[in-house]
Amino acid sequence: MPIRLRLTLWNCLLFGSIMALVISIIYYTHKQASYEAGDKMLTNISSHVQEEITRQLKKGTPLEKVNMSVDSLTINEYAVMIKGKKDELIQTTSHLFLKNHPFSKEKVFLDGSEFQTVTDKNGIRIRIKINPIYLDQSKIGYIETLYSLDSIDRSLKRFKWTVIGLSGIGIIIASIAAWFLAKKTLWRVDLIGKTAKAITASQDFEQRVLYTGPPDELGQLTGTFNQMLDSLEKAYKNQKRFLSDASHELRAPLTTIRGNLDILHKMKNIPESEREEILEDIRNEVIRMSKLVSDLLSLARADAGQIYQKNIINLSTITTEVLVEMELWEKAVLIESKIKDQVMVWGDQDLIKQLLIIFLDNSIQYTNPKGRIYVMVTEEKKQAVIQIKDTGIGIPMEKIPYIFDRFYRTESARKQSPDGTGLGLSIAKWIIDEHQGRIVVNSKLEEGTEFIIYLPLVY
Repeated sequence: MPIRLRLTLWNCLLFGSIMALVISIIYYTHKQASYEAGDKMLTNISSHVQEEITRQLKKGTPLEKVNMSVDSLTINEYAVMIKGKKDELIQTTSHLFLKNHPFSKEKVFLDGSEFQTVTDKNGIRIRIKINPIYLDQSKIGYIETLYSLDSIDRSLKRFKWTVIGLSGIGIIIASIAAWFLAKKTLWRVDLIGKTAKAITASQDFEQRVLYTGPPDELGQLTGTFNQMLDSLEKAYKNQKRFLSDASHELRAPLTTIRGNLDILHKMKNIPESEREEILEDIRNEVIRMSKLVSDLLSLARADAGQIYQKNIINLSTITTEVLVEMELWEKAVLIESKIKDQVMVWGDQDLIKQLLIIFLDNSIQYTNPKGRIYVMVTEEKKQAVIQIKDTGIGIPMEKIPYIFDRFYRTESARKQSPDGTGLGLSIAKWIIDEHQGRIVVNSKLEEGTEFIIYLPLVY
């Protein structure tokens, strides 16, 4: 069921329920007031007649000869009858009332002064009040006051159907209004849906939902949808560029390997020295391609949201271990370190180790022989700080924002280390983000580069 129809139905249900409740209260209040007014009139007439008859009886007038002066009050709706002890009619104010409202023989079963409602042979309801007549504390008869409820019942019936009809009209009007309000409210949702369909059909992530309305919930939804499109467009372009760069990077070593193999295949009598050189070239390209594939696998796992097991780890110990391993590498630079003891962080030990190796390997590759690399691990404002500073070739200031992009390498970096893949810093940035850290890069051409990594401390 469309949301528009559901909103309309819910609106009608809510409006109809409220109207039904309000109208029911009004109807029953009006009904009760009407019947209470009739009962009050019956009570007043009965009291008046009883006082009048009692006064005459005290003067010695027989019950059969007492007079009632209520004709002007009763008209056609009321009637007052005086009856004897055996329910025989002695006197009435309106024979016309009795004629219009014939009763069955078992009409009266009353005794006392309570009200009762009976129905005559014509189906008209009659309200009756009976008051006993006493003389010298002896009951000698009854005063029976009758009131026809026909006019009230007909009036209430007309009122009931009037309010029901008006309620129906109100619900119809509310339904129409709700339908158009829902349409006016949801047109922006329809626009988002149409934009999404257009993007699906065209694969064009540059499209956006145009919105000029107020900043309400739908306005926020539109803004969020456009932000999602921005992210999708960026991810889509990055993916295309990533695939293009990966294809290019893989094509180069494969082309080299294939070319060298073709030479070996065609030239059977190639000198041994050239054969060794070709095989060494193939070996280097295979190593480079293996590293590239390994880096691509790491990034693919990162993109897939792989979850790593994190624990409290000693950053000082891990850094020391990495530096000890670096001592075994063939390098022409000097590494100096200053590491504070027991710097504890929350993370994955293997990832942190990989992070340190990436930055140290970069510093070694892009630092000229006899250069220096400084490594420091300290604490600052509830954060662990890793500083890796070298005296290498440096990075142009305008290129720093791009160094963490996949496959991005500056011209000087390509010249200094042609075997690099351009993926190391992308992996490092992902590791830092995975550990809720941040990185600051300071660099000057021909003077060196400093990476400052901040990770949350564990207390």
